[in-house]
Amino acid sequence: MFTGRPGGERGRAGGARLPAAEWIRPKAVILAAIAIQIIASSSDGAESARLQLATVSVTADLDASREEIAPGLGAVSYSIGAAQIQLMGQGENSPFQQVLLQVPGMVQDEFGEVHLRGDHGDLQYRINGVLLPEGLNGFGQEIDTRMIQAVTVMTGTLPAQFGDRTAGIIDVTAKTGSQLHGGELSLYAGGYATRQSSLQLGGTHGKLEYFIIVSDKHDNLGIDNTTSSANPLHDVTNQEKTFGYFSYRLDETSRLTLLTWASYADFQIPDTPGLLPNYQLAGNPAANSSTVNENQNEQNYYGVISYQKSTRAASLQVSAFARYTDLEFRPDSEQDLLFGGVAGRIGNSSFIYGLQADASFFLSDRHTLRGGLLATYEDEKLNTDTTVFPVDSLGNQTTDEPVRIIDNSGNRGPGVGLYLQDEWRLSDRLTLNYGVRYDLFGGPFDRESQLSPRVNFVWRIDDTTSVHAGYARYFVPPTLQYVPPAGGKKFDGTTNAPLNGQDDPQKVERDHYFDAGLSRQITPAWQVTVDSFFKWAKNLIDVGQFGKAVILDDFNYTKATIYGLEISSTYNQGPFTAYGNFSFVQTSAQNINSVQFQFPGDQLAYVAVHSIQLDHQGRFTGSGGVACRVAANTHLYADFLYGNGLRAGFANLGKLPAYTTVSVGVEQVFHLRSGRIKELKLRFDGLNIFDQVYELRNGSGLGIAAPAYGPRRAFYAGLSVGF
Repeated sequence: MFTGRPGGERGRAGGARLPAAEWIRPKAVILAAIAIQIIASSSDGAESARLQLATVSVTADLDASREEIAPGLGAVSYSIGAAQIQLMGQGENSPFQQVLLQVPGMVQDEFGEVHLRGDHGDLQYRINGVLLPEGLNGFGQEIDTRMIQAVTVMTGTLPAQFGDRTAGIIDVTAKTGSQLHGGELSLYAGGYATRQSSLQLGGTHGKLEYFIIVSDKHDNLGIDNTTSSANPLHDVTNQEKTFGYFSYRLDETSRLTLLTWASYADFQIPDTPGLLPNYQLAGNPAANSSTVNENQNEQNYYGVISYQKSTRAASLQVSAFARYTDLEFRPDSEQDLLFGGVAGRIGNSSFIYGLQADASFFLSDRHTLRGGLLATYEDEKLNTDTTVFPVDSLGNQTTDEPVRIIDNSGNRGPGVGLYLQDEWRLSDRLTLNYGVRYDLFGGPFDRESQLSPRVNFVWRIDDTTSVHAGYARYFVPPTLQYVPPAGGKKFDGTTNAPLNGQDDPQKVERDHYFDAGLSRQITPAWQVTVDSFFKWAKNLIDVGQFGKAVILDDFNYTKATIYGLEISSTYNQGPFTAYGNFSFVQTSAQNINSVQFQFPGDQLAYVAVHSIQLDHQGRFTGSGGVACRVAANTHLYADFLYGNGLRAGFANLGKLPAYTTVSVGVEQVFHLRSGRIKELKLRFDGLNIFDQVYELRNGSGLGIAAPAYGPRRAFYAGLSVGF
């Protein structure tokens, strides 16, 4: 189902042989009208080779050169192509995070979050090798699965060109016009009142290649349900996205590429019935936790322009990018005061821009030199308008008349990364990749830098077996979302007072990371990969939700260790494919040493002298699936996810129950030999078919504010029209 190889040898993207504003809102009727007009105006012609990953295009050589600029030498790489995605639950209609959960070591969490190898987030996303600047934490699924030609996840001891977020690099190769000569209209509907529609258009015109996608989604499960019910309360979401890829070939060795996208999403914050009010409000309005009306809006806008030049001796890619993110939380002005004593309107925005340059130079048959830089500048703003109740020294409410407190803050600062490395082919079977990276974090509350050595070797013992081992020094900066002590002091003597008087700023995380693994091609159809890792961290960065708004903030542990093991296997024989993954991870951390005011004093005191497990630790995880082509154009699939349960309770001393979900589906393709419509695809998906009730969070644990249950059983059907 996916390709996976340690040692940085990327698998083939298409097979499994080796393991804003209202203007961006497209609606289904608009998409259908556009598609019908395009179909009606198109002329009869030869059948288009839609979504054929093996298609040879005039840009194939430049695509290959781009891969050579920043390869994952010595890292562990897992690749999933468009063909594999189609044989997973919901196919291209699935959230991107659900695709990532099929990668070994990936753990599921609330708000669509995923964790790799025991880290909370710490994932860097790239599109065609160019950094996607980190936006504000939220639960919107920014990357549209439909845009993916292939996605590669790199982890372990990463080469020197990768910095900042180091648990894993998620590099998405976007579809291009050479994969889609024409268009595709897709409609998808089913459980939780889901309605999705999308339109894809792609092609080439002389030296210009383009791919455009617009999509629209509505359902009643925007955020994880806070109860085990199959019908969430107040959980509707409406999401719209657009993505564009444009490439212009300047000559045989160079091109300009433009990537743009925008997303706009509204979420209702789900309600939990049966709660009792804790405060009194003037006018004595009725308290009803089933009718709380909290909402959150997320907007993301991103653009990057790249110049690529490739010759036999050298390859270069230079990119300029910018990203704007905006989150707005709107409270229920009465119910929030009755139940929590706080009703705050929050606006959090971030504008980040930067420059990335990467180059490789073929010096000789033995040496390839690579170097580059990444420079960013971010401006983050946090505006809050909060109503609270005054309290006495014991925390008791003194009046039913709330008071209003306005606090506006923000942070800005640069980030810089420089690297140089050499790929040294010691022999035909042994490669040493070594280098060094310099990083600088220039936030207003913390300024740090580090010189980080990296070294990996890959030994291909024979044609079926390879081993790798490596060491990496990592530098992981925090986000700029820090509220200084002056902001917290405004709430002294109120129901939103800090839990204690400590508020040290977040710090850069510094790691020593070791990784070793083996890959064995047991038979031509069957491959097994085993990998182990160990991480020692100073000022480990963790992430928590503090307050009603679903906005996540960093905090640090003074020291931590993380270690684990991953096993993955794939099998591909004729019409049958199968894959399976298993991972183990153990975490240990001690002493919270930043933004301490967010934590109760008894937990801070306990963690200061005891090592605890991280809240996002899933000690054991598993995933797997099978797919079979039962006829020329008919595919059946089944896959599963296993989670051992995240940590919970006082100081993360407890654990939630384990769970397993199973999904099945079928896809039928009809190739039409005449007419303007070239292809029809019908699919049916059943998710969590055994209706497993499972809890991702129970509202307890360090940095956890709300319970969250996984989706119950649901069925979906889809139709795609290719033209």
